[in-house]
Amino acid sequence: MVKVALFVPCYMAALRPGDGTHALRVLERLGDEVTTIAGPCCGQPAFNSGYRTEAKSVGRALLRAVRGHRIVVVPSGSCTSMVQHYLPGLWAGPRGASIHRMSERFIEFGAYVAAHPKMPELPLRLPGAVAYHDSCHGRRELGLTEGAISLLEQVEGLDVRRLSYEAECCGFGGTFTLKEPEVSVAMAKAKLADVESRGVRVLVSGDLSCLAHLEVTARAIDQPLETWTLAELLDRAIT
Repeated sequence: MVKVALFVPCYMAALRPGDGTHALRVLERLGDEVTTIAGPCCGQPAFNSGYRTEAKSVGRALLRAVRGHRIVVVPSGSCTSMVQHYLPGLWAGPRGASIHRMSERFIEFGAYVAAHPKMPELPLRLPGAVAYHDSCHGRRELGLTEGAISLLEQVEGLDVRRLSYEAECCGFGGTFTLKEPEVSVAMAKAKLADVESRGVRVLVSGDLSCLAHLEVTARAIDQPLETWTLAELLDRAIT
């Protein structure tokens, strides 16, 4: 039995905590012993806004919370990227090297599940059609796209339809949506038009942050849309 920590990021714990539960159930079905750590922040909002001291402070709190865990599974590509690529750089010298080693314990949920030795034994069936969207962090910094698609294609009965412009940003970008709301909404509408063109009403992503942005925009323009995290889809599919 593998012991892992499930880090449920602050925004997920606040906006849709049930997605953390979906991730927990999938990990437990894989036979892992899971300790849930819900609510800490990875430091990304402060970091992206230029508040390095504050990002360092909340990042330090996160690292304390997962101390003692060799594997930390994160159902968020953007948070995983923050911890792996940016958090260590807030410390200089040997301390920075130590933080870097700790950051290597963090792994995005979909990547972890796809590589799990018991994944082939997991019975997955879910008839229907979905489109897949991954965050810019997940796609460009972690290279998660093809692994996530491969994971979805293992679900019996699931029709996974690739978006025509899947590499395009959804417009969320954290504080970008607050600083440039008109541009952000226009980008979301373009993404939603792509989803609609695929003839699906379910959009799946490894990042709830993107899904929340798209769901709210879809509601504003009366476009029928369900948004599922990858964890939710897998939890629904387990037979």
